[in-house]
Amino acid sequence: MLKKIFGLMQRDQEVLKCQAQVQFTRDDMVSPHISWLKTQDPARDTVIFIVYYYARILFELAELNETRVANELLEFVKRISARLTHTGNGNAKLQIPLGKLRFSPELTQPAQRVYESHFYEKPQGRHRLEFHNVIGKENFYLPASFLALLQLAINSLAPDQLAFLARSLERLHQYYRYRRDYWEGTSLAEGPVFALSTETIPGVATDSGSS
Repeated sequence: MLKKIFGLMQRDQEVLKCQAQVQFTRDDMVSPHISWLKTQDPARDTVIFIVYYYARILFELAELNETRVANELLEFVKRISARLTHTGNGNAKLQIPLGKLRFSPELTQPAQRVYESHFYEKPQGRHRLEFHNVIGKENFYLPASFLALLQLAINSLAPDQLAFLARSLERLHQYYRYRRDYWEGTSLAEGPVFALSTETIPGVATDSGSS
């Protein structure tokens, strides 16, 4: 009972930092948007949001018994982060292969499905991401929503923040590799916290630059 009350008190102290939507149309267009409501550094906060969203997508896939899809996404994003690490000056923006989907900044027709998430900052600088729609058992659209947001971040971030993004993704992969728990609820917080920090796992080298 006390734990529940404490949890409610913490939520009262949360700050809604951004709302994000990923919209899909019948003709395979995908359009992601992030609307910042409270931030002093939108570029850095975009990286933080992307890392938390990624952890949530892997968790949701595991919850739906789609661990094969989750592992495939993890390996795919691992290759993307390695390419971002070697982008150089960042003038040539990486284009993520999206299969049948076509990336679009804006849609010219109503969306068939929408993934909406709210991103909160908690006390002591921690964060929480919450979905505001029914996810459903969609082993294609769940990872696709993340890849669309990742492409949006790549398109908008400067080279130094792209390097931060690549490092954070690699560190999240390191956490999953050695903790083996993206399917556990604790991974939704502890994984991103580790990824965004400079903490090390004793006796473990980082994955930086791996493919």
